[in-house]
Amino acid sequence: MSATQSTNYNIIVMSDPQPWRLDLDNNDPNDDQSRWESTIKKVRDSIQLLHHEKSFVFGIINGDLTEFGRRYQRESFRSFFAPSPLGFITYVGLGNHDYQNNVGDCSEPSNSDLSMNACARGMVFDMHYRIEEYRGYSTSGNFRYDSSEYSGSKAYSWEYGDIHFVQLQNYPTYHVVLDHWAASTINVTDSIDWLEKDLIQARNRNKTIILNFHDGHQHFPENSSQEELSFFKYMLEHYGVKAVFVGHTHYVGQDNRYGGSEIFGDVPVYNSGALFKGDYLSVGVNGSQLSIAVYNGLSGQPQLIEQWN
Repeated sequence: MSATQSTNYNIIVMSDPQPWRLDLDNNDPNDDQSRWESTIKKVRDSIQLLHHEKSFVFGIINGDLTEFGRRYQRESFRSFFAPSPLGFITYVGLGNHDYQNNVGDCSEPSNSDLSMNACARGMVFDMHYRIEEYRGYSTSGNFRYDSSEYSGSKAYSWEYGDIHFVQLQNYPTYHVVLDHWAASTINVTDSIDWLEKDLIQARNRNKTIILNFHDGHQHFPENSSQEELSFFKYMLEHYGVKAVFVGHTHYVGQDNRYGGSEIFGDVPVYNSGALFKGDYLSVGVNGSQLSIAVYNGLSGQPQLIEQWN
């Protein structure tokens, strides 16, 4: 742990900004840039106001950084959220709208790429280059990653204070081959084997572990074998994972409040809702303990909705 790192600090956990989707009538998520940017500016302003109060060390955004993986949507996202327009750095992961939904279904004529995998490939490349940047951040203690330019799960992990944070992207078993008629094939692999090695190292350093990924309840169980799900649950229990943060549903909630999940066991699962609806979580870290507050910022002010202890 760096001497400049504290064991008591605040972070913010978010998900699903999804430019240009809105929770409004007649929304066209592929063309509604101005209304999305007007709405999301208020949300961004509320986060900055809360940052003045809580001094967030960093933020985490768990997937669906775009609605359809298009370059212009990526640029809208960057202008508001990453890498640092909020006043602090953000670690991000990909969601189904960023690549899974776009496999064989989205070209980028504006970027002179007519491959039907262009949007998905663009998001994966973007994630790879972000990981390269994260390696140099002062908040990225013991940074590890599973990424090369054309392969890997793009999972990564870092440590700050007593906490080991892991970003597993869409979901831990997601994998896909993204070919291209005129460029090298991208092989996105699952992160299960990488995750086990990462958790072993974190426990050997006596770190408290927090997992992040996008979709914990739909495509993860639908597209994984029972053996994979059972092994994932075993790892959470065996290596003492403290909490899991997800998005995808667009609803804020404590998704495993009473434990007993077939996927997560007794590990608490927190859903951060959707930024396009104004939702986000403020997480206070005190050593290995977490205090979580739900906020909504659609008004431009950070409105406290609920406190989870």
